[in-house]
Amino acid sequence: MSPKTKPRSTDKAKDAALSYTLDEAPGFLLRVALRTHTAFFTAKMIEGLTAPQFSTLAKLREVGPCSQNHLGRLIHYDSATITGVITRLKSRGLITSYKDPLDPRRREIDLTEKGRRIADAAIETIGEISNETFSPLSQQEFRTLTEILKKVIRR
Repeated sequence: MSPKTKPRSTDKAKDAALSYTLDEAPGFLLRVALRTHTAFFTAKMIEGLTAPQFSTLAKLREVGPCSQNHLGRLIHYDSATITGVITRLKSRGLITSYKDPLDPRRREIDLTEKGRRIADAAIETIGEISNETFSPLSQQEFRTLTEILKKVIRR
């Protein structure tokens, strides 16, 4: 093939396939790392909290009362997902909702006292889970990984 001739599409696909190594692919590695973290999370998280439930409680503990819509955006859940999570946490007595005093069309979501206690304990537990998940990393590697993941998310 001359330097000016572009490889055909099938040649490009074949070249890509021949040079691809799954065990070096960042997307694959993220999936496997997440599976590892999820296994630790499921085994150790208190009160049977799921990852979305934990995220909801932890974010409410961090920011205080906020609208359901805003909360969903803060933890990267779509409207249907956050609605289901809120419903389940309400039924467990961990969160409450009330009319926003400044805008009666809007509902504010907040932790109950029980929810605050469980959120605090769950946040302590997630530290233990993260320590186990990321134990092969040095503190600097952990900070670097965190910054890289933020960069990927926020682009």
